[in-house]
Amino acid sequence: MLALALLVAVLVSLAALGAASDWWFLEDQGPTPVSAPGVVKEGEWSGHPWQLTAYPSGRVGLCVSVTPAGSNANGSGGGTSCAPFVGVPTAETKGSSKMTITFLSGTASGELPAYIAGPVIDKASTVEIEFGTGEVLRLPTFSGAASLGHVRFYAAQLPATIPMPLPGLRTQNQRSFINTLAGIDSDGNVVACLTPRMAVDGVSPLSDCQ
Repeated sequence: MLALALLVAVLVSLAALGAASDWWFLEDQGPTPVSAPGVVKEGEWSGHPWQLTAYPSGRVGLCVSVTPAGSNANGSGGGTSCAPFVGVPTAETKGSSKMTITFLSGTASGELPAYIAGPVIDKASTVEIEFGTGEVLRLPTFSGAASLGHVRFYAAQLPATIPMPLPGLRTQNQRSFINTLAGIDSDGNVVACLTPRMAVDGVSPLSDCQ
C-alpha cells in the first residue's frame, strides 16, 4: 500500500515492525521507542477494525502508526510515520520541533479503506482538512497517553470522492493532495497549520490556514 507522510517525516513500512509484549516497535532500521508504544484509539472503518498506535522516539520524535486490528504479527496493511513534533524532544536535536500538526495517509487495501490520521497539539479540539479537490473534512481530536506529551490525535476513513496520490510521484502528489491541514480550538481559532506546498520543515504560519 502507499503510505504518505510529511516530507520531513521518516516513512517506514509496518512490515519492518516487530512485536514485543503486544506493542509495536521499530527494529534496527527504524526509530527505537523511548517508552512502550500504546494503542491510542481503536475503531472500525467499513467493517475493517483498526488501531492507532503512538510512541516517542529518541531519534526522530513522535511515531504514529495505523494498522488493521490484530495484525501485530507482521503489520500487513498498515503504515507508520515518524517526525519531530512540539513537546517531543529527540536525542539528536536535544530540543523540540515547531511542528504542530502532520498526517499519515494510506490508500485502500484488502485490510483497510483509504484513511488519514495524525497528531496535533493539544489545544486543538477539531482538525479541518481542505483537500486539493476543494472538499473539506472536519474531524474531532482525541487524547493519547500522558507519556506522549501535549499531543492529541485524529483519524478517519477518507470519502471515496477524494483521490489518493499516485505511487511514484509521492512528493508532487502529496503537495497537491492536501491544501491545508488546520487544528482548531474550541473557540474556533486556528492553533496549528500545515500547508504542504509551502511548509518549511513541516511548519506553516497560522495565517496560511485562516
